[in-house]
Amino acid sequence: MGDVQELSVEQCLETFRLKMHDPRVVKDYKGWSGKVMQYYFPDTGRYFHIRFQDGLPQPAVEGKPEKADVFYEMSSAVFRALSRKEISGLKAFAQGKVKVRAAMPDLLKLQKLDSL
Repeated sequence: MGDVQELSVEQCLETFRLKMHDPRVVKDYKGWSGKVMQYYFPDTGRYFHIRFQDGLPQPAVEGKPEKADVFYEMSSAVFRALSRKEISGLKAFAQGKVKVRAAMPDLLKLQKLDSL
């Protein structure tokens, strides 16, 4: 297949974060000031989090936040596959490849990102 450079987790997080700036979904996140999304990648032992300010996601920061409203757990390979749209978030969740904990209204908002 050639030498296709593998995206880093940080690059995938940035791609995901930018999706939330899409005009088709930005209105859905207006009330998300102060919310925090946490990502945990057990295969690497790394944590990242994204904090929302005025409804917009700020750049990802490495480390475990003090508190989080949305928790994701998946391998870095699954996260890369999601980023490349090789698998949908809903399918990955249904197959047990992604664990997520959040309030139902938040989950429904996040599900809209799959269509972008």
